[in-house]
Amino acid sequence: MEKRNYGIIDIAKFISALFVIAIHCAPFYEINETGNFIYVQIFARLAVPFFFMASGWLFFQKINLKNGIRDETNLQMLKHYWMRILKLYLVWSALYLPLLIGSWIKGGFDVSTCLRLLRDFLFNGTYYHLWFLPALLLGIVIVYLLAMKLKKQHALWVCILLYVIGMLSNVYGSVLGNVAGIQSVLQLYESVFVTARNGIFFAPLYLILGLYAQEFKNQNYKKPAGIAFAVSFCALCGEAFLYRSLHMSNDLTSMYLCLIPTVFFLFIFLLQFSFNGNALTLCMRKLSLLIYVSHIYFITLFLNLLHLSNFSVYILTILCSSVFSASVLVLSKRYPQLKVLM
Repeated sequence: MEKRNYGIIDIAKFISALFVIAIHCAPFYEINETGNFIYVQIFARLAVPFFFMASGWLFFQKINLKNGIRDETNLQMLKHYWMRILKLYLVWSALYLPLLIGSWIKGGFDVSTCLRLLRDFLFNGTYYHLWFLPALLLGIVIVYLLAMKLKKQHALWVCILLYVIGMLSNVYGSVLGNVAGIQSVLQLYESVFVTARNGIFFAPLYLILGLYAQEFKNQNYKKPAGIAFAVSFCALCGEAFLYRSLHMSNDLTSMYLCLIPTVFFLFIFLLQFSFNGNALTLCMRKLSLLIYVSHIYFITLFLNLLHLSNFSVYILTILCSSVFSASVLVLSKRYPQLKVLM
């Protein structure tokens, strides 16, 4: 297997982490609402699907599909990957307990709170931005099983079907909620799972697209991939503004249809650049994860406690989460225990 380190992907992941911060603090809302919509609901929405696709791409480089689902090496790789993400999820869930406890004090703690906590731990994330980790845990198992049991194109269609079903709730829920029969189904689903943005409906498609990306890494697709990305991105802009004009867009709207080809062709386009990784890009890879998991603490401080402007919160959160993450990287060389944070 080729041991090439694609530094361009690490740089893109770092930029994606900064986009995720924007999703959670709407930086330009007080300056220009339309500008904020473009930045948050279009550009920033590329970030999490890109993270999933990069995760699938890296994971399936270590998996030999021809050896089958019960192959010892494949299972060992899956177990190792799963346990690493689970440990990361447990550690950061524990670190966000103080914020959870604060919400319990305000809203009370009872049996229903315990049930919601269990549901969120399994599907939605113990704290709202951590949903990526349980989605990755569940999604990677789903895609692993599909890729082993079905032909690759059939597995892709299953993931597309799951995504489209998720869209019915995430994008079209406000419309379908008025249709008799469908309304009760949506209400039942959302009462249990809250959102379709999880490891069942959202993550599998982008993870399996990471598997498909293996076929493009050693060939020259720069021009066609670049053109396809540009066309897909324009279509994504049109789709986002269409939903906005129809009052179907909200803060959680993220399962755009045109997001699929946009992220896929962006990833393929980036793979065409022969930019091998170095110490800096490796650092950016680790920083992207640390920024992602830690930034909500800083947003909570600057937005909810100090009540600063959204733009100030965005800039300060980028700076503080970056400094925090860099400090963890540096200190982890002296204190290896800190490696549990990443």
